[in-house]
Amino acid sequence: MHLSYTQLIKRPAIFQRLTGLSVKEFEKLLAPFSAQYEQMVIGPRLKAAGRVRAGGGGQKGLIPAIEDKMLFILVYTRIYPLLFVHGLFFGMDESRACKWVGTLLPVLDAALGQMWVRPKRAKGCSLEEIIEQYPELKEWGVLTDGTERPIRRPKDEEKQKTAYSGKKKHHTNKHVTITHPKTQRILAVSPEAPGTKHDKKIFDEMELSCEAAIPLKGDSGFQGLQVGQAVVTTPFKRKPTKKGEPKSELTTELKEHNRTLSTERISIEHSNAGFKRNHSVTQILRNTREGMSDSLAIVAMGLHNLRVSVRASYQF
Repeated sequence: MHLSYTQLIKRPAIFQRLTGLSVKEFEKLLAPFSAQYEQMVIGPRLKAAGRVRAGGGGQKGLIPAIEDKMLFILVYTRIYPLLFVHGLFFGMDESRACKWVGTLLPVLDAALGQMWVRPKRAKGCSLEEIIEQYPELKEWGVLTDGTERPIRRPKDEEKQKTAYSGKKKHHTNKHVTITHPKTQRILAVSPEAPGTKHDKKIFDEMELSCEAAIPLKGDSGFQGLQVGQAVVTTPFKRKPTKKGEPKSELTTELKEHNRTLSTERISIEHSNAGFKRNHSVTQILRNTREGMSDSLAIVAMGLHNLRVSVRASYQF
């Protein structure tokens, strides 16, 4: 039995576990996905030099329906099976499954962009641009955090050093995200960076500007961060002591500050967990195509934002 949209929608719970989206969310995404597929895949074929057949001519594909095409790529990003196994799900061989993943992933990314749920690229922006659709954030501020995904151990010795994350004890790629503190929506994301790079350095390299006193809250990895006129808040750390001396303790006021900040920042931890429902960003990266790691992460964040925009549980 092959997976198909018409069969799966009869079992909504299984549909949601396979795709990460409810049937309602799937149908909301379908029209932009169809439009982008026509523009990015069908359009260039029809305009190809020397083409004789009219649109729709020739042999029919193994997944002709647009609903099944979108189901194909959503199941891949959600479950992240071996391409051999994914091909079995849809009645095709491994090489064809690989080709379809490469074709449909950019279409899904573009569809999320058309729906305005794909996070912005933060590099070179201002905080005002990032929050322009959410005027309440001028008072509430935004949250920031680093998030990592595991990759294979590089063969090159220098790449091994740059990709190794001392925090995760694994070779990783990472992004820094900027998130809405109430809805968990991911507003912006940094370019992908190797696992050894510090969160603050990644943030600095985004070259963000800010001309207003917008609160920006991060964890201890962002201590010393400065972003224009933004009010950056991070936890207080105990002062280092010499070997053999008793450890210094924070005052009651500083401990209370750290507890309050931790309570406010829990939203971004939930946000990171939300987009990591897609196993394509939690399992070790198997795709060798250039830029695939970054594309899978952006798509996972866009799908998380789609859920945020539809589900009542995320509203405030």
